[in-house]
Amino acid sequence: MQSGLKTGYFLFRLFSILCFTAVAGSHPQAVFASDFSERGIKLFMENKPQEAVAVLEMAAKEPGADEKLFLYLGIAYQQLGKWDEAIASFRKGLAKASVYKHQYLFNIANSFYAQGRNAFALEYYDQALAERSDYAQAYLNRANARMRVGNHGGAVADYSLYLSLAPGSTQATEIRRLIELLGSKAAEANRLQAETEARKLAEEQARQAMLDEVTRSLLEAAESTTNLSAGSGDVQGYDSDLSLDD
Repeated sequence: MQSGLKTGYFLFRLFSILCFTAVAGSHPQAVFASDFSERGIKLFMENKPQEAVAVLEMAAKEPGADEKLFLYLGIAYQQLGKWDEAIASFRKGLAKASVYKHQYLFNIANSFYAQGRNAFALEYYDQALAERSDYAQAYLNRANARMRVGNHGGAVADYSLYLSLAPGSTQATEIRRLIELLGSKAAEANRLQAETEARKLAEEQARQAMLDEVTRSLLEAAESTTNLSAGSGDVQGYDSDLSLDD
């Protein structure tokens, strides 16, 4: 399931491109606020993250920069593997976001996930889903993060929610297979636990039975040594009159 993050990233990038194209067609001046933003986004679309970052950084400093600009910038940093810079960019955008807040939170989570900082990733996936409860990709990536930390029950819940929101996903077959395997693993774990508990109970009962038997043997032995018949032993006798020699 490691492909979940990559798939989420590319799906989100495609979504950004489609949104950008739609908005550009209807409000070109709102998107192309300056030469820097126009050039930076163009470089981003051409999959030139190194060149795009330099231009988008300048565009992001301009007054009235569009909130999506920080998404482009952050994703370009993700492409370069500069996760801390990506997080910083997404946080700047998050501070002014209104429409894309859930996507900023999602991408912050993705960046933490890529760094192996799973607790932070889970926190931001939670926030993204609190912002938008039908965000299918966030369920998928949170499931992957939960798998990584061993929360299999939580992962199954998230994978199931993802499939309910995106039944036609190209990963649906793989995810269903994983859910089945996790279900089998959980059932096996429960069976082994039950067997272990039964064995421990049987061993404890056997120890108690042995303890009872030893205790009973000792008590019987003690009774046989103290229950003596009268006159059974020889007693030394003395005369009642004692004389002392001079």
